[in-house]
Amino acid sequence: MAKIAVLVIAHGSPDPDWLALVESAVWQCRTDLPIRVAYLGGVEGRSISDEVNRLEASGATTIVVVPLFATAGSNHVGEIRAMLGLDPWPTGETDLIRVPVQARILWCPPLEDHGNVEQIVAERIASLSRVPSREALLLVGHGSDLPGCHERWEKLLLRLTFRLQNRYAFAAAGYATLRPDTLYEQACSLAQKGDVLVLPLFVSQGYFTRQAIPKRLAGLAYRYEGSAYLPHPLIADWMSQSIRMALLTDIFTQRSMYEHGREKAVEVGC
Repeated sequence: MAKIAVLVIAHGSPDPDWLALVESAVWQCRTDLPIRVAYLGGVEGRSISDEVNRLEASGATTIVVVPLFATAGSNHVGEIRAMLGLDPWPTGETDLIRVPVQARILWCPPLEDHGNVEQIVAERIASLSRVPSREALLLVGHGSDLPGCHERWEKLLLRLTFRLQNRYAFAAAGYATLRPDTLYEQACSLAQKGDVLVLPLFVSQGYFTRQAIPKRLAGLAYRYEGSAYLPHPLIADWMSQSIRMALLTDIFTQRSMYEHGREKAVEVGC
């Protein structure tokens, strides 16, 4: 039987606290499979290539890849897929480095608006909100200037905004991104409808939640804690669910291919 392992891929940071939150979530993940974490940058010796090599050296022939990113709209998600040979290599100059992979890759989707994400955001809202009918919700994502990625971010933010507005009946609800920068404009617009609650949609606390967002909202009245998805235990649960779903999907796909092959063989035999 093929040996299966799991590789969680995160952005990376020189901040040891940021890394500790990611590592802690991974070790809380409920799986019996070998599991490791790779980073795009900021952590020497823990690159995607380094960790793939370690898993393959230990005998892994199938690797379940869990991208710990807010959305497929993140520029980095496309880069990772290209590096692993899952998507075409970018045209023109690039700083990306191909990862030689011998193992079969089972790709999991990023966080997006998974039910666990919505629950985490709902808990953040509960800690900030007092009277929803007099408040305006503002979700903030990193965003992207790249075509395709920008649209994915917009769709994610729109879906979450719509569902949370229906759930809480705020006086108004909207969303903003840092790229392109629509944060101040959207906050000013929502401030006319009620007290503004600002909720960041980031995997972990860091520069964007602690500095970028407050700086861009300077001079405005709003409520904000700066909490991110981590260290919420539902992120580890999301990882566990993602791994199980990838394995079940693979079993179903392999079975379907086998059954289709048998049908062809019977047809040829006739």
